[in-house]
Amino acid sequence: MSKEKLLWTVCIGLAVLSAVLGVLLFQAVAGGSKGNSNADPTPPSSSISQPGPGTANGEEEPKRPVAQAGDIALEEDAFLEGLKEMYGAEYVNHWLKRTVVQLEAQALGISISRSDIDDELERMQIGYDSPEEYFRVMREQLGLTEETLRNDALYRLMLEGIATYHIEVTDADVERYIEENPEEFAPVHEIRYAQIATATEEQSMRVLEQLENGVDFGLLAKDVSIDSATSADGGDSGWVAADDPFIAEEIALALEQMNVGDVEGPLKLSDHWVIVTLLGRRTIDPLDDSSVKETLRREIALSQAPSLFEVEAYLLKKYNAVDFLGQDW
Repeated sequence: MSKEKLLWTVCIGLAVLSAVLGVLLFQAVAGGSKGNSNADPTPPSSSISQPGPGTANGEEEPKRPVAQAGDIALEEDAFLEGLKEMYGAEYVNHWLKRTVVQLEAQALGISISRSDIDDELERMQIGYDSPEEYFRVMREQLGLTEETLRNDALYRLMLEGIATYHIEVTDADVERYIEENPEEFAPVHEIRYAQIATATEEQSMRVLEQLENGVDFGLLAKDVSIDSATSADGGDSGWVAADDPFIAEEIALALEQMNVGDVEGPLKLSDHWVIVTLLGRRTIDPLDDSSVKETLRREIALSQAPSLFEVEAYLLKKYNAVDFLGQDW
């Protein structure tokens, strides 16, 4: 994932909480919730539950609490005021940006298809073992659901389309870039291996004996390997660059001499022993992928365009975007 895309994803992650809470706030406000716009978002003593307004039968209707500590309750109206105070501005800003970008995309006739969004998400998943892993990491580390990521991809593609609308990148421009930056398109050599890590050499020797007796390597890795990063996957490292600096030197040297299917070990590392098997080798030529040149065309156009943040600011001004949150409702 490029630094720009990573930064964008993090920014979206930070906006999600305020956006979600903002939705709750504005739904409640639209539904008739009222309160003092200057209310303190913290639960003051005045938030202690008091009798609510009278019902049609003359009975007192208690205010609805959303949290309580001791005999002090945080009531719904104070809760909503706190949300507006803390997150309302972020939500309004989030809404304004998406609205003006949508308006400009419609004005320019920019249309983003579902397949465009699928392709963008696939590009974002480069470096992950699978789409499932990508979505899991985004959900667990940034709180982003697949729907949120798809909406973000749609927004970013519209914004990029606006930023590059008047920029033309020819086939000659693309070929010239490839010629001037050959290192970016050099073939990539990758390997895939599996390992079983043990605490002692004696344990590794027992593992070797079991392998020689026909026990499956992956099953043994799941049962006995102490490497938590790979044991659940049968010791499988996944495809990695052959010169990946994170491969232990002892393992890298062994793999260089191995054929697919060979088993080598025990190898002594700093604090444990490993047995490795080579699962595969492959060479990838980036230019064999038909989408690479189109992606490059897009990146060249973006390099000539204003930053996406500048485009957002321009559109907010163009469409007279105004945040009324600071005024009385």
